[in-house]
Amino acid sequence: MEVNPVDERDVTIEDDHPVFRVYMWSQPFPNVHVPPERVGWWNYAYELKECDVHQAIAWAQDNLAEGGRYTLYVCYRREDGRLTAVRIAGTEPTRIDRSR
Repeated sequence: MEVNPVDERDVTIEDDHPVFRVYMWSQPFPNVHVPPERVGWWNYAYELKECDVHQAIAWAQDNLAEGGRYTLYVCYRREDGRLTAVRIAGTEPTRIDRSR
């Protein structure tokens, strides 16, 4: 973790109504003939509104399949119309580089 002081006046826009996106990851039932690291993952995506980050995390944890994982993003629409998702919690099991 890197910590640096900042000037809070550099924020030009605040949004009090965040939109979260949750990816709920799970694997099929284990197969004795396939090593666990070779079993694929699938996900279901959900949009959460009218909640804060703590409520979004609680929802993800409460709705997680047994042995599953979740990835939580906060989303915003850029001026050019593209949607940006910033990961704020959880892990994505399909990522090769899990250190980030």
